[in-house]
Amino acid sequence: MKIEVDVDQLREGLLDYAGSAAGVGFPAAMLDVMDIEDESPQELLARAEREGLDLRDFAVGDS
Repeated sequence: MKIEVDVDQLREGLLDYAGSAAGVGFPAAMLDVMDIEDESPQELLARAEREGLDLRDFAVGDS
C-alpha cells in the first residue's frame, strides 16, 4: 500500500517524540531534535520507521 505522507506533520510528530524523551530524562534526545530539524524527507521516513511510528498517522488529508 502506498501512502502519501505529510512531511511537515511527520517532522512535527518526530520532534514531539524526541522532545518528550528529552523532557523525561534522556538529554541525548536533544541531539535527535537538532537532527530532525535538518533531515530530508527520506531521512524522516527512515527515522519514523526505525522508531516504529505508523506512517498512516501522517497521511496527507488525515486530520
